[in-house]
Amino acid sequence: MNYSNPNRLLPLPAPAIALLVCAVLVVGCRREDVQVYEVEKEKPAAAEPANPHGPSPHGPMTAAAKPGWKLPDGWTERPSSGMRVASFIITGPDGQAADVGVIPLRGVTGRDLDMVNMWRNQAGLAAVSLEEMSGLTTKVPVGPVEGKLFNFVSAEPPEGQKHPLRVMAALLDREGTGWFFKMTGSDPLVTAQRTAFLDFLKSIEFPAADAAAAAPADSPHGGMMMGAPPLAAGSVTASASKPTWTVPPTWQEVPGGQFLVAKFNLAGEGGVQAAVNVSTSAGEGGGWADNVNRWRRQLGLDAISAEDVTKATTSLDAGGGQAKVVNLAGTDARTGQAAACIGVMVPQGGQSWFYKLMGDAKVVESQKDAFKQFVQSVKY
Repeated sequence: MNYSNPNRLLPLPAPAIALLVCAVLVVGCRREDVQVYEVEKEKPAAAEPANPHGPSPHGPMTAAAKPGWKLPDGWTERPSSGMRVASFIITGPDGQAADVGVIPLRGVTGRDLDMVNMWRNQAGLAAVSLEEMSGLTTKVPVGPVEGKLFNFVSAEPPEGQKHPLRVMAALLDREGTGWFFKMTGSDPLVTAQRTAFLDFLKSIEFPAADAAAAAPADSPHGGMMMGAPPLAAGSVTASASKPTWTVPPTWQEVPGGQFLVAKFNLAGEGGVQAAVNVSTSAGEGGGWADNVNRWRRQLGLDAISAEDVTKATTSLDAGGGQAKVVNLAGTDARTGQAAACIGVMVPQGGQSWFYKLMGDAKVVESQKDAFKQFVQSVKY
């Protein structure tokens, strides 16, 4: 067993870092297959590949790289692709879902701290030190060997969701290959599936030639290989369902991180900024009032009743229907400066689309008309 060692934590080459981000932050590259809970695909921190859903440039993994296991009740296996050798979806009550992925990476060992901090970032949590990580580690059996289990939950639900996001992941080094087992999804469901996940880990039977068959870390394509798109519960794949829209010329599209279909940065004078986030969810995405109160908390405002939310809500013609709109003003907790938010929810085909302009109050004010036109330009 090859545990993290301070003496071994040398800087990774750029391709390996890109590969780690793509492979292990596998809740995708911001695109999903079928959503039920908003567990969006993750992507590299700095760039997004031109074809995130394409096959690995090295071709499919050989059958020898796929381990054996005992499938827990309620888990549904789905086709694996890219660097994933196994993928599962778990569904629960109220449209909840969780995704489980298994990825082997040859040459990526001893990087426990890097992986843990990427998983924490996925849940919106701060990075930890090597010493702090040791206090978060639980030893678990993974087949015939010992692995490390980590368990993180986001402080708040992702936008458009009712429950926080939980990440439960195990890692181990075996014969020069890093193995990563990760369950991500709705907090109540992932928590309820903990025993099943641990039983799944115990049942793993590693292939004899796993090290040789796993994907190399030094991809000639700069590590831009994506794992299979994980399912998340309740909406359609972002790649298939992403609407078209007209983007104002001064907006800069940037990687959206987790749970977002798109993100745009809006710059103001003196370096101040605002951002537009676009996300989608099944049904009402946790409810209009819950989302409004989440935005209020982000501005340092107290939550209000559903009745008061209704009073503060206006409407907007968008996408052939009526969108709900709320305008909020508060304070940016990081800077202490005046901040504002315009939040929009557009019901569309059994889903809800959320558009949020938030940031420096002056930037939000100057961009409110462009934001309205952007929302109205969307074609689903």
